[in-house]
Amino acid sequence: MYSLKEIKAILKDSKTQTIIFPEGDELKIQQTAQMLVEENLVNVILLFNKKTDIPTNANPKIQMLSVDQIDTTPYINKFVEIRGEKTNLEQATKLMQLRTYIGTMMILEQKVDAMVCGLTFTTADTLRPALQVVKVKKGFSIASSAFIMKKDDQAFIFTDCALNVNPDAKQLAQIGIMATNFAKSMNVANPETVFLSYSTKGSGAGEAVDKVVGAIAELDNIKPDFIYDGEFQFDAAFVQEVRNKKAPNTKLKKATPDVFVFPELQSANIGYKIAQRFGGFDAVGPFILGLNKPINDLSRGATLEDIYETAIYTAFQALNA
Repeated sequence: MYSLKEIKAILKDSKTQTIIFPEGDELKIQQTAQMLVEENLVNVILLFNKKTDIPTNANPKIQMLSVDQIDTTPYINKFVEIRGEKTNLEQATKLMQLRTYIGTMMILEQKVDAMVCGLTFTTADTLRPALQVVKVKKGFSIASSAFIMKKDDQAFIFTDCALNVNPDAKQLAQIGIMATNFAKSMNVANPETVFLSYSTKGSGAGEAVDKVVGAIAELDNIKPDFIYDGEFQFDAAFVQEVRNKKAPNTKLKKATPDVFVFPELQSANIGYKIAQRFGGFDAVGPFILGLNKPINDLSRGATLEDIYETAIYTAFQALNA
């Protein structure tokens, strides 16, 4: 998997991407913007509610916009056009006073390449305009999320830790495909993907197990171009010796798979935080997967380093969008 250093080198050698941060009034966002433009990694736009909110001593390399300065009429008309009967002029006018909607419309109009927010906005605030405007890629019915879990020379992808509360079998299969595609984009060679459960190849039973088995059946029909298997308990998934004892006929060949697909949000969210707090892994993300253009959601407790790394990965996603 690409390291952060390698991604930064790729960004410097590629067409410069532009990221909009709708939370321009947040100090950590301003500090991140300063770091990004000083390194010439990306172009940055900070969005404010009012012109009077814009700092007077900002780096001239950082573009500053405010809602009260923007002519939102083209965005209002375009939003009504794409939403059709699901909205009206009055609703669209109100929505185009919200910075997340303006940022998303700027992506649609190709004025920016990506968006990062979440320090003050909720995940719903971020995802709602993304799904309405940028929309999910053809072939998918949902968006999902993933974390990159890093420790020393180890790097894994955990999914879906932030969005889908209780996906069905078809959705779980899509989540696995999206996360594996993300792994490929991050230069993971021949990624292997494991679907987790409290059962290993029929050792347990129940509706929750049936769903994971159903996701594997969905993938068997789709025939994606990567190796996958399930259902596995985490120890069997993570430790090759245990896996070979419990499931000697597994398709997984690597010592440890690259992508771990959790059966639902509760276990996924708990799982990545256990790896982070008990295991000492750094959790980078969440990254929103499956959208036509990258829009990523920060944790409201994100540190300056978290925001900086997320912005760099987001710019890299934009290169591959």
